[in-house]
Amino acid sequence: MRNKFYIIFTVTIGSLAFGQVGINTQNPQGIFNIDGGKNNVATGTPTEIQLADDFIVTASGSTGIGADPDASAILELNVSQLAATNKKGFLGPRVALTAYDDAVTIPSPATGLLVFNLGTSALTYQGYVYWDSSQWRSFNGRSLQPGTISSLRCTDGTLEPLTYTSGVPFAGTLSVAYTGGNGGIYPAQSMGPVNGLTATLSQSNFAQGSGTLNYRISGTPTVSSPNTTTFPLSIGGQSCSASVGPGKVLAAGEYQFFTYRLPATYVGLLSTQIGSSFNAVIGGKVRLDLNFTVSSNQGSGVVSYNPRLINVSSGNIKLWYASSSSIDHFRRSNVLLAPGGYMETDNGIYLNWGDNMNGSSTAVTATSFSDDSQEIETVDLIVDLIWYRITVFVSVDNLNDNDPTNNIRRVFMTAQRMSS
Repeated sequence: MRNKFYIIFTVTIGSLAFGQVGINTQNPQGIFNIDGGKNNVATGTPTEIQLADDFIVTASGSTGIGADPDASAILELNVSQLAATNKKGFLGPRVALTAYDDAVTIPSPATGLLVFNLGTSALTYQGYVYWDSSQWRSFNGRSLQPGTISSLRCTDGTLEPLTYTSGVPFAGTLSVAYTGGNGGIYPAQSMGPVNGLTATLSQSNFAQGSGTLNYRISGTPTVSSPNTTTFPLSIGGQSCSASVGPGKVLAAGEYQFFTYRLPATYVGLLSTQIGSSFNAVIGGKVRLDLNFTVSSNQGSGVVSYNPRLINVSSGNIKLWYASSSSIDHFRRSNVLLAPGGYMETDNGIYLNWGDNMNGSSTAVTATSFSDDSQEIETVDLIVDLIWYRITVFVSVDNLNDNDPTNNIRRVFMTAQRMSS
């Protein structure tokens, strides 16, 4: 009996030293295989479901958890076969680093070392980081050193959409340029509400050199443009105040284009039809508007709108204007316009469907004929001692059919700042 015991013991030791070892399985899939559920088949290859609770080490040293590891992987973790309500993830080591170049919390970190920074110490960034031999970086390779810039240009900040309306929910973006970025990280910010609006900035990194910060502006404003809302910005060692909401502020020589579409039958102000997205405001004080007096679904000779300049500021403004159209000329000077007050720069503009030709009509090959179906107007305007030139051109489009109910007006307006 003693001799038999020695023989069995020797065979067992030999298998441990030179063969495959299986725990809870007689069919190990590698040098070492733990079958947690004792559910592997006795012979052949287990299914993915059976391998879900396995730990396998192959002869090449590769390790698989939940899988027989692929030959190209040193470690494979597989949870695809687990139930949707029982998936599991990888949990790496969690530490609280004290700086972007902290080499003390983890002494002499190896290049490529991966940890999850808790963000509870001086390095507030939370997420997985890796050591690049001199500093910790986020997964996208960005530096975690404190971000700095040399200038923040609030005076050039732009809001898109340009304007907002009191009581109407607003969502837009304030873009502010900066220079001298060091590529470092800056924290998330939230300011406000101011006039019902809040400015938020997500955590990110400055560019190396020049770049732009994009603040999300949201909320329900308690004022309407051109009344401004000012946010005090402080980031990267620089501070300034950014005001939004006055409308487009044109630089000398700069153009602004406005394009709108509305039914040919609509009667009323263009801005009322377009709604809160209407942004044709210049200098933060004057809204370019059109007053449609009758339907434009008529033949030649019908006058259907008047150009209108409206004071949308909270104070009186003084205006000078001279307008020229393909029909008339109008002009006035030293006009003091009250808040909400307006001037119409023409006694009525020809706008109708004219010939109303469509796809079934005989095309015109040559003509010198003119009618009273179309008119264009140019207005030179001075407000706050700044000279602007405005062009208004509206057309009626019959959409190439004989159904007047779907006719539309296409509105094109430009504004250019002519002086500094």
